Amino acid sequence: MLKQIKLIRNTIYLCTLSICLYNCKTSIEPVKIDTTPIAVSLDLVNVINDKVKVEVKTANITSDTISYFLPKIVPGTYQNNNYGKFIDNFEAFDANGNPLLVQKFGDNRWKINNAQQLKKITYWVNDTFDTEDTHDIFSPTGSNIKRDKNFVLNLYAFVGYFRGMKEKKYNLFIKHPLALEASTSLSKVILDESNQNLRYEVDLFSFKRYAEVADSPIMYSIPNKVIFSVNGIEVLLSVYSPSGTYRAAQLMPEMERMIRAQKNFLGTINSTKKYSVLLYLASSKQQDAEGFGALEHNTSTVVVLPESIPLKTLNESLKNIVSHEFFHIITPLSIHSEEIHNFNYNNPKMSRHLWLYEGTTEYFSVLFQINQGLISKEEFFEQILEKTNTAKLYDDHIPFTKMSQNILKEPYHSNYRNVYEKGALISMCIDLIIREKTEGALGLIDLVQELSQEFGNDTPFEDDKLFEIIKKLEYPEVSSFLEKYVETNTPIPYDYFLNKAGITYGTTKTAASYFIYEQEPYIKGEETTNEVVFTQDCSHNNFLRKIGIKGGDVLLAINDKKYSLKNIYDLFSDSKKWKNGQDITFVIKRNNEIITLESIVTPPSIEKATIKAISNPTEKQIKVLKGWINE
Repeated sequence: MLKQIKLIRNTIYLCTLSICLYNCKTSIEPVKIDTTPIAVSLDLVNVINDKVKVEVKTANITSDTISYFLPKIVPGTYQNNNYGKFIDNFEAFDANGNPLLVQKFGDNRWKINNAQQLKKITYWVNDTFDTEDTHDIFSPTGSNIKRDKNFVLNLYAFVGYFRGMKEKKYNLFIKHPLALEASTSLSKVILDESNQNLRYEVDLFSFKRYAEVADSPIMYSIPNKVIFSVNGIEVLLSVYSPSGTYRAAQLMPEMERMIRAQKNFLGTINSTKKYSVLLYLASSKQQDAEGFGALEHNTSTVVVLPESIPLKTLNESLKNIVSHEFFHIITPLSIHSEEIHNFNYNNPKMSRHLWLYEGTTEYFSVLFQINQGLISKEEFFEQILEKTNTAKLYDDHIPFTKMSQNILKEPYHSNYRNVYEKGALISMCIDLIIREKTEGALGLIDLVQELSQEFGNDTPFEDDKLFEIIKKLEYPEVSSFLEKYVETNTPIPYDYFLNKAGITYGTTKTAASYFIYEQEPYIKGEETTNEVVFTQDCSHNNFLRKIGIKGGDVLLAINDKKYSLKNIYDLFSDSKKWKNGQDITFVIKRNNEIITLESIVTPPSIEKATIKAISNPTEKQIKVLKGWINE
């Protein structure tokens, strides 16, 4: 059987195709076209020192030297990860097994001399999950190697590309323990299946080009998965739970409910036939992944969460995370610019349109929930309000297109998280513009559908032509909005756009305690000084604000009773005895000055911002609102 494997591999590695072209008058030199796939082997059986060996075979290189790269960055990460840092013992060999000279440049490039003689390279790959204290790679974008237990293979961390050969086909052979099974959206061929005496088998995966390799994660583990069908799409949910706490079957009902709602929301836009959710639950008992979240791929997503969270919290986290990642099958995986389609993994040119790739995706992940009745109108508005408030924490005067193009450097990288806040609000405004124009009949989802029909997986748009394209699709108002508020530093007046649906910002008063609200106290103890200090948030409390308390004030006494760190908890019990209308005196220290503040006791409350419907909406506003949230 080992010979059979060798025979199959040699056939795949070495077969070439020569095409001879002849002119009827003149004989032309035969043109040799190399169609031999690059053959890569990963050995998940003979793991040594928590490393996996990789072998790459290629043929028919005509240049004197050639460079092999591991990615510096991959789509969807928006930071330089330098996966070449995790490569050891890189070697190159000729057909007789003799080593060729290799020179390393930087973290991610190896230059091979006498490349015409090159037949294979080998190297060892370290994983990232158990060394996260030494690097900044976000767990779902990394890799895991747990011998005989689990392998998270974001393939770009294991497989690289030769310069000028990213468009070549790849055949990937993965040798793995029999007990572990691949979870992926890829189709595979199993070699050695008939020989159960072996402790391993070999899976074969094929790819049209390197971009497919980088976009196709695989998780190997003891089978713990379910497959279900939703509106014509086959969904795989595969779970690695180190202690066996969770089974995929436990998580399937909520996952199915969510994806069914997403598919209903998308309608005919999506043509994906297979989608995989690869869930890795990290243990808290050993060095393990600590970056919780997900990374999207064309037909799958890698999710990392802690195993210790309760089932209800796990389901809620999966709903929030996977709903966002699932919508990436539209943007940017179906609708994208040339910068993403022809991604440069080591010298990337970033697109101008993170508002579309991340913002629209995040907006849809919220909108579909109200559209499909998964959340209430009040919950939906609360999420919109939260995004409005969070967006204020970032620089609102950076043009979004400029930030997108320069997202890998400062000061733009520090504002990246705003793509999930202001980016989503940009999409909300576009949705409302279209809803107003069509009296609620059409929205952003319809524009996205038109873009997906115009372009698609294999047809990118020109990055600087997108606004013009949208205008030609008969959405001039949207194009004007993008030019004014996304391409320049003009802040967006969200209340103006919300008013199109008869919605406005307002405030509401909520009952509170004197020194705490929703488990967040307005006081804290300073151990070094033994003092009680008011926090900056105390101004939200109308009682404390009326008295004149400011953040940073030190509380010395109330009605002649002195307070310090030793009796700080007395404040809560003492305040329960206060009567409305009674006189009250606070003695505080502000900037080393002792100040006496006198007032009367009033019921404490918090004034909170809200988004709510106006009293007398017009007929058009009612239609826009109904079309917007499917009310």
